[in-house]
Amino acid sequence: MEAFLASFDELHGFAVESIDPIRVGADFCLTPNGQVAAKPYRLLRQALGRSSRVVIVKSAWHGRERLGLLRVHDDALVLHLMYWPDEIRDPTEPLPPPVEVTEDESGSRYGTWSSL
Repeated sequence: MEAFLASFDELHGFAVESIDPIRVGADFCLTPNGQVAAKPYRLLRQALGRSSRVVIVKSAWHGRERLGLLRVHDDALVLHLMYWPDEIRDPTEPLPPPVEVTEDESGSRYGTWSSL
């Protein structure tokens, strides 16, 4: 991961509540690469921890531009890869055609789920 960390192009802080979870993908725990990187790593980790914010980063990884969400988890920095808007499928596309459901049907189904 050190190649990824060395290539951060932009850093932008956001409140975690403003990030749509559907955009967040795989996660990686980051560690500093040697003694030289230990202090910047710790400073960034402390700054993020104090602010209760996350950082959106843009970088090149595996030959393509990627977005990432950088956050603190316990005492570590965690990088979550993020999807670009065109990589997210419209959630209404895979829905089946509309069907009518009676009140009896929906009431009995709700009762089943509420008992779980």
